[in-house]
Amino acid sequence: MAKYKNQLIKLQFLVIFFIPLTPHIKITNFLQLDDLPVLLFLILFFVNILIKNIQKFYFKEVTPLIIFILYISIQNIISNSSIIFSDNVRYIFYLLLIISILNLKDLHFLENSFNFLMVGLSLFSILLFLLEIDLGVDSYDYWKIGFNQNEWIFTNGRMNGFQAGGPNAFGGLITILTIYCATSNLSNLKYFFIFIGILGCFFTYSRAALIVLVFFLLFFTIFRKDYKGILVIVIPLLITLNFGLIERFTSEAETQGVEDRIQMQQTSITDISSRGLYENLFGYGHGNFGIVRNEIKPISEFSESVRPTGPHNSFIFLLLDYGVVGFLIFLFIFITPFMYFLKNLKLNIINPDYLFIGAFVGLSLTGDFIQNHSISVLFFLILGKLYSRIVNKE
Repeated sequence: MAKYKNQLIKLQFLVIFFIPLTPHIKITNFLQLDDLPVLLFLILFFVNILIKNIQKFYFKEVTPLIIFILYISIQNIISNSSIIFSDNVRYIFYLLLIISILNLKDLHFLENSFNFLMVGLSLFSILLFLLEIDLGVDSYDYWKIGFNQNEWIFTNGRMNGFQAGGPNAFGGLITILTIYCATSNLSNLKYFFIFIGILGCFFTYSRAALIVLVFFLLFFTIFRKDYKGILVIVIPLLITLNFGLIERFTSEAETQGVEDRIQMQQTSITDISSRGLYENLFGYGHGNFGIVRNEIKPISEFSESVRPTGPHNSFIFLLLDYGVVGFLIFLFIFITPFMYFLKNLKLNIINPDYLFIGAFVGLSLTGDFIQNHSISVLFFLILGKLYSRIVNKE
């Protein structure tokens, strides 16, 4: 019976790693394929409460997250006349995830899941890029899963995964997984992770993801005086020279993404600085605006020929959505792990959990990663691990 109970709690966490692998495909009018792992997690969560795998709710540790959920729920009632919406459901899910982690005494079984996910996505990116295979589009009907052809001079296309957000999100996902797996593994297997992770990330042609990945890997290997690791980082970068590494960073004739992102972030900052006190304090509310280059306005006011997005900066997105009040409450969620980081700076600066968090924050400055559930779920999983370390005083 004890073994059966132990497997159920492990199964609940195994489901988490299927979220980045499950595309957004319509099943019914009310259900998408990527809802299934979430529903299964919730079912297993309540089953584990019934069989007493989860016995404590750690209200003290999760209070900041509960306050944030209450804030965005009240704000949505005021701005959108609805109490249930995608963001508060998402953060309730993260709350249950962290509570579940805090009830686990041994988190080592998660390492293999991270490793398998990282290797699987990296090899998927490499192999389907070389074979130029795509698996069709999801319900968003924009990016293909797999190889996406383009008209860039230096490549025939770029890779996308199963998650939402396109190639840049896929590159970011591979980046944070590679950083975590390469820095948490003490064997020579870490060099394999570095090699395929860099190649898998590169074939998404996400500049920000590649920069963050190489920076954190170099920081870690130099700090640890791992000269073999530095060499392993250099080798795949040399290989990517044959696939347009230099051109991807220099040829703005084909790739105007950087200018677009700068323009969207400048537009967002200008809007924040010019809007009224109420909107600055409490925000526009979730889903009440969209951005296309230098325009920010209600999504309904854009023509159907354009695709409004966020500002490609998660923190500006939070300010626009929830205002300064919501933004500060959100940051308060991380105050305890941050203070713990400063308290043990010398050790934590190369801790895999904190390196993951640091890389995710870096990526969030260039994209809407906090708002992308397929990726942010792993961020909150790692955050839960940090809370667990603090609670258990490891």
